[in-house]
Amino acid sequence: MKKDTIIAIIRGVDPGHVVEITQALLDSGISWLEVSLSEEEKGLECIRRISQAFPNQVHLGVGTVCTPSQVDASLKAGANYIITPGWDRELAKYVRSKNVTMFPGVFSPGEIMQAASLGIDTVKLFSVVNLGTSFIKNVSGPFPRMNWMAVGGVNKRNILELRSAGCSSFAIGSELVPRGATTDHLEAIKQAAISFQQLLLEECIN
Repeated sequence: MKKDTIIAIIRGVDPGHVVEITQALLDSGISWLEVSLSEEEKGLECIRRISQAFPNQVHLGVGTVCTPSQVDASLKAGANYIITPGWDRELAKYVRSKNVTMFPGVFSPGEIMQAASLGIDTVKLFSVVNLGTSFIKNVSGPFPRMNWMAVGGVNKRNILELRSAGCSSFAIGSELVPRGATTDHLEAIKQAAISFQQLLLEECIN
């Protein structure tokens, strides 16, 4: 995963709309997607449709994964990386046994240390707005090789602050793809995608 990667979180979207939403994201330069299993059957069907429509164009992940059976169902549907809401060592070991990339949710130095011990090099700081930028800066000292994915409340007002604190990737939900989005939201999604990327690009230039 490259620095400043934006991951679009798709949550509660009807499968009938998801291919066009994915195309809108691709057209706007975003190819990393996380389909949430907060509504499991709907999420799995979205994964199937995205995987079939864009077999080589999308980095397709699944989020809100809490059980081994969800891991198996998601991989069968076409997901190629797993994101969990929190830390579960046994679940992490199970995912790693599948030789699949995993971005586990963490909330403490102890959980970060456990993830590192399993060879995980990118963790999801969730909820990042609750942890705050001071936390990110402080844990970057003892974990200099760990990459931080900011998740939970990332928006246009705080993304640059999170980047400056040390986050290298950003999973963005409703500020990019509204929960339950439809094809009526395509233009808004495109504009949001472009705005987030421009913010990061301008920061790099400056």
